[in-house]
Amino acid sequence: MSKVIDIFKNMFLDIFSMGKGFVYGFVMVGLFIVICAALIYGVLFLKNLIF
Repeated sequence: MSKVIDIFKNMFLDIFSMGKGFVYGFVMVGLFIVICAALIYGVLFLKNLIF
């Protein structure tokens, strides 16, 4: 019985960590896109301001 409980506990922890990794991946990709967009906007804005 304890073996079955251990299996279910491990499955739950694996699923939980997979979900955390999935959310973390989405957050990192979103931050990367936002930072790249801000850099491009800043470069174009400065270029337009100077020239």
